[in-house]
Amino acid sequence: MTSNINRNLKNQVSWQKRLQYNFDNFMSKGGLSVFLALLSLFFGTFVVMTIVRYISELLFPNTNNVESSSELYWEVFVQLIGLRDTGDNANLATKIIGVITIFLGLVLFSSLVAFITQEFESRLQILRQGQSPVIEENHTLILGFSDRIIDIIKELVVGNESEADAVVVILSQQEKEEMDNFLRNNLVELKTTRVVTRNGIITNLNDLNKVGIKVAKSVIILNDAKTSDPDELKTLADARVVKAVLAVVAANEEDSLPSIVVELHSQQYRRLAENIAPGAVTTLNEADILARILVQTSRSVGLAAVYLNLVGFEGNEFYFYRPEKGWQSVNFGELPFHFSNGIPIGVRHVDGTLRIKPSKKYQLVESDEAIVLAEDDSSIQFHRQPVVQPKNFRSSDFCKTLERKPEKHLIIGWNSKAPITLREYAKYLVSGSEVNLVVQDLTSQVKAEFDSIAKNYSQIKMDALQVNLDSVEQLLRLKPYEYNSISILALKGENSEEIDAKTLTILLELRQIFREYTAETKNQVTTELIAEIIDSQDTDLVIKAGVKDFLLTNQFVSKILAQVSQEPSVMSIYHDLFSVEGSELYIKPISLYFSSKQLGRLTFADCVKAAQERDELCLGVKISALAQNKNQNFGIDLVPSLDKPLNLTFNDSLITLAENET
Repeated sequence: MTSNINRNLKNQVSWQKRLQYNFDNFMSKGGLSVFLALLSLFFGTFVVMTIVRYISELLFPNTNNVESSSELYWEVFVQLIGLRDTGDNANLATKIIGVITIFLGLVLFSSLVAFITQEFESRLQILRQGQSPVIEENHTLILGFSDRIIDIIKELVVGNESEADAVVVILSQQEKEEMDNFLRNNLVELKTTRVVTRNGIITNLNDLNKVGIKVAKSVIILNDAKTSDPDELKTLADARVVKAVLAVVAANEEDSLPSIVVELHSQQYRRLAENIAPGAVTTLNEADILARILVQTSRSVGLAAVYLNLVGFEGNEFYFYRPEKGWQSVNFGELPFHFSNGIPIGVRHVDGTLRIKPSKKYQLVESDEAIVLAEDDSSIQFHRQPVVQPKNFRSSDFCKTLERKPEKHLIIGWNSKAPITLREYAKYLVSGSEVNLVVQDLTSQVKAEFDSIAKNYSQIKMDALQVNLDSVEQLLRLKPYEYNSISILALKGENSEEIDAKTLTILLELRQIFREYTAETKNQVTTELIAEIIDSQDTDLVIKAGVKDFLLTNQFVSKILAQVSQEPSVMSIYHDLFSVEGSELYIKPISLYFSSKQLGRLTFADCVKAAQERDELCLGVKISALAQNKNQNFGIDLVPSLDKPLNLTFNDSLITLAENET
């Protein structure tokens, strides 16, 4: 019954309407259909007008203008495209047909030209909007667009210098023109790297396929929530990142997944992301890493500059190295002296596990890879025989230790790093030490979290105070010159410029208080100031403000994201270095290793040997006279060649990997 009704309805539709319907469907398919329709109509008109003209020539021939068939076709065609009229010698019939032909040609040919122009402009618009597919392979794909994008690309540019044609592709919901203008204004030199931007949704499978997700070498997924944002915004941003991980895995159908590096604030979401594709996803928590670095740098002057040299591709990097002919039965204590460039800091076993600073007696097996800190992998070479013989000093020279004393530290501001910082201080400091917190608004939530931490670490004195940070008088009451260090955390703000402006204001006020205190009492202030700077371009402002040690949030995290995207195993090294457990980086006085008579005739190999005698691993030296010189890397000299002569004084230090600061 239903089929009969449908047939009756179909019969009631006129052929004109059915033709119109089919034509509309055909035209709705897009530009190609329109172009074919116009082209067909044009040549259909050419055929019709040629026939009409041919009949006209038979009935009303032009006596003075006899044309062949080919000439007739050509004349009709050029009249259609408007390049020729009928001529003065043509008869009336030919002129009338010519006028009609020219009129039809003007309508059809101009429509065809207009359509082609429109399609060309449409194609340009698509290119400007970043909708076209990316035809690249083995590229680094960045999903999202945030303030840290510049530092990430700068790191990738350095890391890609050895490649002839490296590509970084960015997919973001921002307009392509906005992204291109931002990158053009902030990136000076790309060297061998090309940057391609596309507009799209990072969780959309079609958009991911458009940017070559299946042939990408690695994927970096950025988090668009700042540290200073409320927890609700960070939770929502984390959820979007996890959804993007799901999309990347789905687009690759879980086959041959690229390495995926993501930035997440919540431990819950980090666990979810890692479980989506175990082994392929590496997560990074900005607050956790930077809080740990903050504590370590506040207790050892110069460590921030050391960390900046360790993370990323610029400066020194971590490499995994295994010689073709094996390790020749060397133990880890002998290993450093078999490399002319680079210092081994640990080993990676065949099962993927890492051991940072193993025992000197540990003998490397053939399947072990050495974790080597070096400026470039091309300079790493294992020599069968030691390349240098360090001096042997008396064992009594290495019996000195540093006495651990109570310390006093101040934290200004509260963000997601503050609780981690408090806990890290409590783990490092000896009993009787003091850690105070100063905030603009001591809310009940902040007070409750602070009291909970203080209760768990009762051996450390902790106080939380509410202070107007804009008041110099209230800052003076804190007696800031009595602290070992003052860490200024990033406060809340609409953007990085506003946040850094607040940080620098407090920084300048403290520096002025220190100057006035020194002028009045003649006592030199030894308090170290550490500022959390969001925008790495503000580095010079911080240096000129007199800060000896500082954090660059975007720069640190961006360097780590870039390097881990190329070698995921490096993340495990960072976790070990930034953790209280195991070995950490310290800058220790030279007097722990050498006597005054020995300082004038030392090489870096001697420093490595001296550190080994104290069960430490020497990575470099710090020259105190250059501590304020940015061009000299603030006096930090990491991984010099073993035979490099060093003119050290008792004001200088060794940069070592050790169990503790003593």
